[in-house]
Amino acid sequence: MLKQVVDFLELMMIPSQYQPRLLDDHAKEGYLNWSLDFFTDPNIIQVPYVDITIQLDVTDAYKLYQANPTEGATFFSFLTWHLVQTLKNHFCFNLRFVDNQWFILDNPIVLVPVAVGGKDRFCEMLLENISQISYQDFIIQYRQKLDQIRNGKRERSDPQTFLFSCFIGNLPNLQFTGLTLHWRSSEIIGQPYFYFGKRYWQNNQLLIPFAAKLHHACKDPFVLDLLIQDFSQRFIN
Repeated sequence: MLKQVVDFLELMMIPSQYQPRLLDDHAKEGYLNWSLDFFTDPNIIQVPYVDITIQLDVTDAYKLYQANPTEGATFFSFLTWHLVQTLKNHFCFNLRFVDNQWFILDNPIVLVPVAVGGKDRFCEMLLENISQISYQDFIIQYRQKLDQIRNGKRERSDPQTFLFSCFIGNLPNLQFTGLTLHWRSSEIIGQPYFYFGKRYWQNNQLLIPFAAKLHHACKDPFVLDLLIQDFSQRFIN
């Protein structure tokens, strides 16, 4: 049986380091039992994504970040690590649709676009095992990768890596109130996209634009709300 599972995963071409496992029928009970099929039906003309931008209160997060300084860390990297840790407890965000099967990726790669300017504009920072390493180890990897990029060692993800990734971007100079991210029909496999914007103070609260692109087959405003609640609670506790 184990060999059959391994052979099946190899056929799906999901890298083993992402720790894929098939979504079982029990997890599909309820809303997913309908939505997973409906929003991936090629016979239905639809745009199966939901774009949401909120002004996220990160006052407590910033206090915690300042109270526990870590060499090489930025507030964005701090938020990124905590977001990935929160995602572990919300499997809908780690679902990927591959060859008509839904998989949970317990350890997806994190892809961060990095502005480099010039003709290239952007390159990609690929961060591995983020869901399973400490904050300190994450910052070491983040800093090393960022320094390599700034020193001219640029990364460009292949299409497969991009599709399996968790995309987390940063637009520190843009205080946007709405952001709709592009998509292509060939990219409909369920991966989420997140963007943080320019933080700003308002009524003694530190706010930051936070945009999410959600595949409606497995994610919606309801589960995003639960994710944000848990994310915010991390900094209170």
